[in-house]
Amino acid sequence: MDTTPPRKKPVHLPKDPFAYIGFWQFLTFIMLILLVWVNEVRDMPALLFNTSPQDVNIFRGCLLTAGVLVAAIVAIGNTYLQQKRVLNSMISVCSNCNKVRVNQNQWKQMEEYISDNSLLTFTHGLCPDCMEKVMQTISQRTAAKSS
Repeated sequence: MDTTPPRKKPVHLPKDPFAYIGFWQFLTFIMLILLVWVNEVRDMPALLFNTSPQDVNIFRGCLLTAGVLVAAIVAIGNTYLQQKRVLNSMISVCSNCNKVRVNQNQWKQMEEYISDNSLLTFTHGLCPDCMEKVMQTISQRTAAKSS
């Protein structure tokens, strides 16, 4: 009898996750459009609330559909652009030496990269913790030389 646990199927992520999000947002707006037309054809207020039935109003349905489409274009487009901006504003930093990736083959010191891509300039100093460590090292070396 085989006692090995069943293998889990690997999760495949979409190539462009932002397009994936946009796709699901688009489907949501399609559902809203369907709801508008189901309401027009089936007269949902009359069915749900026992109000007097109304005739199908094609103009109202088209107007609501146009409003949903405009909202969809604005919402999906804005979401997609904002998410692309977030992704493009991310900086890859080496976890060992803190260099920043400029492109696939080029890395720069963080200070140089930030100075090149902003109005900032860098000066260097020591924080109090590092200053204490440096002073201890100097004291130890001075004591070792004098002994």
